[in-house]
Amino acid sequence: MPGRATVELLPTRAGGRTGYLPTLDGWRAIAILAVIFQHDKLHSIGPFSATWLFEHGGWSGVDLFFAISGLLICSRLLEEEKVFGRISLRNFYIRRAFRILPPALAFLCALALLISTGVLHIGWREWLGTAFFLRNYTSLLGQIGPDSYYTGHFWSLAVEEHFYFILPAILVLTRKGWRLPVLLGLSLIVAVHRFHVLEFRPWSEVLFHTDIRLDGLLVAAIFAVLAQPVEIRARMKKWLRFWPLPLIAATILYTKWQGSFWQMTLVTLLLPMTVLGAVLNPNGQLALVLEWVPIKYIGRISYSLYIWQELFFSGHYNIGCPLGILESTPLRYAATLGMAMASYHLLERPLIRLGHRLAPPATPGRDDLPEAAPNIERNTENTVPTPEAT
Repeated sequence: MPGRATVELLPTRAGGRTGYLPTLDGWRAIAILAVIFQHDKLHSIGPFSATWLFEHGGWSGVDLFFAISGLLICSRLLEEEKVFGRISLRNFYIRRAFRILPPALAFLCALALLISTGVLHIGWREWLGTAFFLRNYTSLLGQIGPDSYYTGHFWSLAVEEHFYFILPAILVLTRKGWRLPVLLGLSLIVAVHRFHVLEFRPWSEVLFHTDIRLDGLLVAAIFAVLAQPVEIRARMKKWLRFWPLPLIAATILYTKWQGSFWQMTLVTLLLPMTVLGAVLNPNGQLALVLEWVPIKYIGRISYSLYIWQELFFSGHYNIGCPLGILESTPLRYAATLGMAMASYHLLERPLIRLGHRLAPPATPGRDDLPEAAPNIERNTENTVPTPEAT
């Protein structure tokens, strides 16, 4: 539209500025499949076994989610600032609430029903702590129930929610020239803190803590800030095309580094590079695979898949199967997919649209959220073009 402020932060395949990066849906699909396969106990078919791969790399699915979130959230906030001239915290938290809370609350309501009927044994204090995104600090919950596995996956949601308070505050309260040093400094503090903690405490006791894992999101935000200037983005496009992918695979699979400071730190650095490399090269072979329609659909429902899979994949952890036949193979996959699809189509997508109508983002999102576009058009027509606008 002539005279309209437009900003190219990260290109899409069509070259448009929709704010939607289809490659990220592909990465989300890989992340959620890694989580589900690690939670599953069936890793072999006949003579073929993938147990070793999932034991060594499946846990990195959550780290991949962190890289995607840090990159995307920071990019969208910077995009909003360029289009509107400021970052609206009110609008950001409205959109996040309508995006994150509905599936999470639906899952917690299902847990409450299972607790009330005696199917699961989860303490109500633990349930409340999970609802308030404190599940990654179990010491704050008091005595947790014997079936605490079913709330365990909320640890990563807690880390992300804490990040949603930290990153916008940095972007709003610091000048543009200071944002990168502040993010770098905070990431370094987290890494040094993790190094000292792992000297005295086993990895299993602290791996869920925000102060241990926050740099998984912060480093991705750093790359989003670095990718703003056109000349730096062009260099990233060239150098991140391929080489981070084999490095991240080698780092994840290197046995001696399992659960170590060095593995976590390298994963934190390399995963955002890998994701960004595919995003900046939308015509590459990797991007073509990630944007395959079935893969993109799995990525779109990945949040609901992550929320609901915990109910049906407990057998691997030797806590019994309180849901009976629904936790058997292949019904566990069918139940997870069915719940995720219902959650996405009945809760996620309608309420994301509502959040976008109440708090329009700088640009439309995915092509399955068309109802947000008219509001965005009206809100961006009268903005003043920035020097980078075309």
